[in-house]
Amino acid sequence: MQDDPSLPSTDPTAVASEQLHRVDRLADARLYYEISGTPTGFRIEPAFAQRLSATLARHWIYLAAPPPTQLWSYGAWVRLKDRPRLSWHHAGRAFDLGRVRAGDGTDRVSCRYDLWQNSSGAQRAALERAYWRLAASLHHDFASVLTYLYDEAHHNHIHVDDGRSGPTGSTFSPGSRIQVQAVQAMCRHVWGFDIRPSGSWDDDTRSATQEVLARAGAGGRLTQGQRHWRAFLDATARQP
Repeated sequence: MQDDPSLPSTDPTAVASEQLHRVDRLADARLYYEISGTPTGFRIEPAFAQRLSATLARHWIYLAAPPPTQLWSYGAWVRLKDRPRLSWHHAGRAFDLGRVRAGDGTDRVSCRYDLWQNSSGAQRAALERAYWRLAASLHHDFASVLTYLYDEAHHNHIHVDDGRSGPTGSTFSPGSRIQVQAVQAMCRHVWGFDIRPSGSWDDDTRSATQEVLARAGAGGRLTQGQRHWRAFLDATARQP
């Protein structure tokens, strides 16, 4: 994973598996391994697990149907020898989310862009909407959220870690390609603005976000601070 240069620099420290708790649930949803389709537990750093669980539990409130019961993932902690390039996965402070599912196995939110990227019409619109509403909740609390817009390696999951944001949550930077692209996708797929995810903080994007903030009752601009950033994200995650 390439770091976002707009965010403050910090380095992860690799840890051994026995230093981490094994977690089999987040936000009361059972964890499944996306590759095998079997229920499993993942080694996750406790504070990160707690933050992620709280974020997801808040998002469940925004969903119309009963809370999901399954989270399908490509994993959390990895061994350094299996993936030599150091990342927050080696610290147990990263999670790759593939699907959010109901008890009957149907997808509530699919992060598997690789499976639905060629769909169209109402089906595609609903998939994009659910995807970017979930991404908004993740961006609310985490500075590092990598979606299918980041690169092809993230076409089958959303990556989230707290390596840069920690307990303070995220703030918005107009110089962050990752955040600006996400904002543009949210404006397009959730709010209906004709904006492309260029990654450039342009006049159209500024105008669209100000309109969203006005509709949300917050007013102001996205660049005014964390309160406005979170108001935009909360309104997006809630948008039915």
